[in-house]
Amino acid sequence: MNKYAWILIACGLIAGCGGGGGGSSSSTPTPTPTPPATSFTVGGTVTGLNGSVSLQNNSGDTITVSANGSFTFPTALSSGGQYSVTATNVLPNYYTCSVANGTGSVASANVSNVAVSCALVPQVAMACGGATSIGTGNVAPLVIDGFPCAAGGTAGAANNANVPYVTVKICAPGSTTNCQIIDHVSVDTGSSGIRMAAAALPASLQPGSNGLPLVAGSTAGHSLTECEIYVSSYVYGPVVSADIYIAGKQVKNANMQVFGASGYTPPTSCIGQGGAETDTIQAFGGNGLIGVGFDLLDQGDFYDCQNSAINTCSPTPISAYAGVPNIVPQFSSDNNGVVIALPSVSSAGLSSPVVGTLTFGVSTQANNTPAASTVAIVNDNTGSFQTQIGGTWNPAYIDSGTFVMFFNDPAANLALCTSNANSGFYCPATPVTVPLIVANAGSKVTAGTFNYQVGNADQINTVSAMAFSNIAGQTSGSSTLSNGSYVAYGLSFFYGREMYFLFNSKTAPGTGLGGTAATTVTGPINGIH
Repeated sequence: MNKYAWILIACGLIAGCGGGGGGSSSSTPTPTPTPPATSFTVGGTVTGLNGSVSLQNNSGDTITVSANGSFTFPTALSSGGQYSVTATNVLPNYYTCSVANGTGSVASANVSNVAVSCALVPQVAMACGGATSIGTGNVAPLVIDGFPCAAGGTAGAANNANVPYVTVKICAPGSTTNCQIIDHVSVDTGSSGIRMAAAALPASLQPGSNGLPLVAGSTAGHSLTECEIYVSSYVYGPVVSADIYIAGKQVKNANMQVFGASGYTPPTSCIGQGGAETDTIQAFGGNGLIGVGFDLLDQGDFYDCQNSAINTCSPTPISAYAGVPNIVPQFSSDNNGVVIALPSVSSAGLSSPVVGTLTFGVSTQANNTPAASTVAIVNDNTGSFQTQIGGTWNPAYIDSGTFVMFFNDPAANLALCTSNANSGFYCPATPVTVPLIVANAGSKVTAGTFNYQVGNADQINTVSAMAFSNIAGQTSGSSTLSNGSYVAYGLSFFYGREMYFLFNSKTAPGTGLGGTAATTVTGPINGIH
């Protein structure tokens, strides 16, 4: 037996070779029990989301949720700790989110039953008179309801389809009592300034020394009037001063136009520019208009007038006066642009109201910051960019005051309607999808591509519809942009999108606007998402 065998035998005779003595046998140590958890997470589920929502627990622990499903706050709470979950910064702004099971105290397990339910804001018509709300913060509700007030009938009685309206409050300068909340003020991204129908203002707010003060003209005792020209119409009236409120924003002593005021006859040079005078509420299609276009001042024709007589008015260059300004840049904050957001509308159109939002500011708050995937388009100083249709590049502009798309597309060979009611609009036998390739002004480098489905205007019930997303018309061959073809992105293009307008000379962080978070961009810029 060799020496290794003796070692093995010896190890078998002593208590645990290499182990402790004392005659006891070896054993496995008992594991230390895991202590019970002392902190627990809070979470739940999100449903109905169409964009993103910020969730907060106890006003501090914040997460951004961008998809339906489960969520969990990163900060755990001790047993017995209180939790309170809220939902803020819902995007798009025309959605709202409510929280169920959002408050309580943590017991001895994770909380997983917080339920966040999101849905469109109530799609209801705007009140006709007697309105009490103009919105809050930097968001004004935007309603498309056919303007039922004009005819005093049911919604759609005035047949003002695809016209977006907000509610504003007008006060005499410095007064908090001589005020009027005015509903159905149309929103126009193709013009600048506030215009109100005289018929929508009470006697105490009519132009003149006993109401809204007249803005002085260039000659002592004269006042300033304006002729505002649209594509096929015009309005005329005095320029007055007023305090203007919309959402949670205000501008004191701002210039605005009152059209249809008693005793004001349009000068010959105003009438001679063509189109119909739309100085009544029904002809105008609203109680007023808020122009939130790229320009900081409107481009109307101004007159120095002694009174309403035609021969006592003389044209006055806009540079001589403050004119009628875009009021948004005069806000103390959220003043560099606007965002219009609207939900989708089916190809059949809607005979019920559509509710979206007009949000003030671009990239000034979480609720007006474009996503990185937003298509940014740099405009020129006329507010136009480039669009390619059917292989041809055309000047283009985006205008919420134009109710549908207008373009020419020879390549698509779209049939025109034969009915008198829809003359000049397209009526293809089956829907046709038209690609729209966009580029910056002066460029032919593609920034993005969008599809627009053209339906048969004769087959869509435009008489009762308040909103429709697939009607298009043929351009007349001329516009303020060119002597040839052009593309007008009217309100029908806005549905299902967030449309950003960064004003002339105004700046914003570059994310979603053609730059990066570390860069700054300068308007005029459109963003489409």
